[in-house]
Amino acid sequence: MSLSKLIVSFAAALIAVPWTGSATGLSSGAEEEPRTIPASAWKTAFSWNDPAIDESSGLYASALHEGVVWTVNDGEGPVRLFAAGPDGRTRAVVTLAGVTGVDTEALGGAVDEDGASWIYVGDIGGVPKPRPDGILVHRFAEPDTLVTQAVPSTTYRLVYPDGQHDAEALLVDPNTRQLYVVTKSDQGGDLYSAPLALSAEGTNPLTHVAKIPQVVSDGLITAKGAVVLRGYNKIRVWDKPGGQVSWVIDLPQQPQGEGLALSADGSALLISSEQPSTPVHRLDLPEELRAEPPWASPRAPRWMWAAGGGGGLAVVLLAGVLLRARRRRGAGLAS
Repeated sequence: MSLSKLIVSFAAALIAVPWTGSATGLSSGAEEEPRTIPASAWKTAFSWNDPAIDESSGLYASALHEGVVWTVNDGEGPVRLFAAGPDGRTRAVVTLAGVTGVDTEALGGAVDEDGASWIYVGDIGGVPKPRPDGILVHRFAEPDTLVTQAVPSTTYRLVYPDGQHDAEALLVDPNTRQLYVVTKSDQGGDLYSAPLALSAEGTNPLTHVAKIPQVVSDGLITAKGAVVLRGYNKIRVWDKPGGQVSWVIDLPQQPQGEGLALSADGSALLISSEQPSTPVHRLDLPEELRAEPPWASPRAPRWMWAAGGGGGLAVVLLAGVLLRARRRRGAGLAS
């Protein structure tokens, strides 16, 4: 068997095995005291200058357009997303065709194995209307060109196993594109996972993963598998879903701060506020927390990262071992 076929064969085997290791660079095993980052580490990136952005609740850094951040207003009615450049100016407004939100709260996104960038819109709030039929997540393809337009989307209905909840955090795993929802109450919340394969017909049952003892207004998952959840005063970083808190990040003062995003290269966090004309703040992350998403490395073959963070790393290490072994054999034959 050729070297390339052997590597691909091992890769396929690794892809079939779920990654169960801890997040690289984050605490694991015995519980440790979380490391902290002060509020003074945040810097102003820009301010919204579009008066139509008056309740920025969801935030997502574009995977296609450098420096562009998507946001969505909190509340009911037509679902419109605003694409703002690094100067805060709105470059385009995208409306989900035929969609009326009940309580739109959150954004997320990921790139699939074919290189298509998808944005997820969480109509997951429970205030003021009850949601006995479940919550909704709309998925649409991020436009290649930033122009104001209406776009088609696919809607998925998610149902809690234990009744109705309010929620403001929709998490998208960048490696698997699995969805998670974190509920919100004065007593804290709960983390739920959606099925890995979602159905656009019928309902998708949510599964309880862990209790979250804080109020959560947004969240995300990094390519290392770390769960980043923001409240109104602090951000907490769990080493994995249902794991332990490894970092606590103090937040600058914001009126009703609800937006959270990871920069496209995984090196920084962005936060927004629901008040109009307010700044979007940026925090450059320490090296241990930086997590470049799989699509940010164009030189990496698609099959190399399809297994997720741990599987992809194992494939790379395996390839290196095999290549070194072949060089040693070649050197022995030449001597």
